[in-house]
Amino acid sequence: MAAFSERALAAVSLVLRVLTLLLLIASLIIMVTNKIYFGPFSAVEDPPNFTFRDRLAYRYVVSAAVIGCAYTLLVLPFDVIHVAQGRKIGRGGATVLLIFNDVVFAVLIATGAAAGLGLTVDSQHFPELLDSDTKNFCNMVDLSCGLMLGATVCMVIMITISAHLLNY
Repeated sequence: MAAFSERALAAVSLVLRVLTLLLLIASLIIMVTNKIYFGPFSAVEDPPNFTFRDRLAYRYVVSAAVIGCAYTLLVLPFDVIHVAQGRKIGRGGATVLLIFNDVVFAVLIATGAAAGLGLTVDSQHFPELLDSDTKNFCNMVDLSCGLMLGATVCMVIMITISAHLLNY
């Protein structure tokens, strides 16, 4: 019974790891492609006047998503091996190190999402000054940061499962 439970929890952890990766990739794509064209020549597809590069908080959002994707891709094979072979790689020390790393990266992703949401909410204090393009930009940033928060929730559930698996 314990082996079935461990394998089932490992499979759930793998699914959550893949879901985390997909959410972070979607967040990254939305954030990088989000842009505003200002001025009388806004129909011309010249370089945009405003992208994530123009605010440090938005750069941090993109950086957190990229680092989260890289980390998830790095540890994904460990979860695949755990599910395929039915055993963990390493002993308790390696598992504790992976749990610690998951916590650190979950906090990084959560702070990236919070920074983006904070700047967006702060910029929307005067809605009468925002045009439709700016509102659309802010909505897309909100969506991107929401996806990052969803990835954080997946990571927290993975951390809980990993801590539970320490008992096996």
